[in-house]
Amino acid sequence: MTAKRTRGFTLVELLVVIGIIAILVGILLPALSRARSQAQSLQCLSNLRTIGQALQMYGLQNKGSLPFGDYLDPIKTWDVSSDTANWSIRVASALAKGKLGENFYNSTTNKGVFRCPSASMIEGDAPDKWVLHYTCHPRIMPGFSTNKDPATGKQMLPYKLGKVKKPAEIVTIFDGAQYFGAGGLWNGNAHPLGNGLDNWRCGVGGGWGNELLDPIPPAVSWDDKLDQSIDYPSNTDCMGWSGNQQNIRFRHGRNNMANVLYFDGHAGSLLYKAPNNTELKRTNICVNWPS
Repeated sequence: MTAKRTRGFTLVELLVVIGIIAILVGILLPALSRARSQAQSLQCLSNLRTIGQALQMYGLQNKGSLPFGDYLDPIKTWDVSSDTANWSIRVASALAKGKLGENFYNSTTNKGVFRCPSASMIEGDAPDKWVLHYTCHPRIMPGFSTNKDPATGKQMLPYKLGKVKKPAEIVTIFDGAQYFGAGGLWNGNAHPLGNGLDNWRCGVGGGWGNELLDPIPPAVSWDDKLDQSIDYPSNTDCMGWSGNQQNIRFRHGRNNMANVLYFDGHAGSLLYKAPNNTELKRTNICVNWPS
């Protein structure tokens, strides 16, 4: 008695099935990539809203004043183990119910809110290390200095809650350009202070131009077009100590979108279209004169 033979797939049929699978994979992969990118951007926006809530908490604990953006400790100089090192460490203390004395080497605070999921990660970038991918407005939360501000003639101090006009338009925290090849704790981090915003137009750290104030100081009235894009020639991270230093970084989407936190606490996304053509306008960064 002859056994009944089972018919298998022919080579042509197998090739057709493989081709169909390849086509489906080609269709699905970009969709999955977009979904992943959108999820990362949403998490980043959530981080910024949490940071906004923490800034409010910090202000309420400190007579309405926001923290300095970067702080050179008079005793320890700049030291990440100091609880005064920069705005993110002060905000972390607010998230930990005001427990000063904690810092990014010794803290129970969730540091995940300072980590942008779309930022480039480096080897050894562990959750217990100091990680900061966001940068602050250099006039609303300036670096500590006893020098007088060239625009106002006074010491530059952090703004207080309720003292910023147009709070729904003014950007306070934003995706920051990362440093690579800089060594030590800087590697992979953004600078806490956005002095490079609008091509170094704040009056600190060698700044020039409109001083990020509205109205523009008369001495530089040529630079008073607030409805124009910020001066932003290069959407890159930094290699060593050169490049897009202390600046916003449009790293979401197709490397063309940045997430920002506005002074009133809401977060949003802005597009980079071309060099010196972004949705971040000077009206979003030129803040009213301090009172």
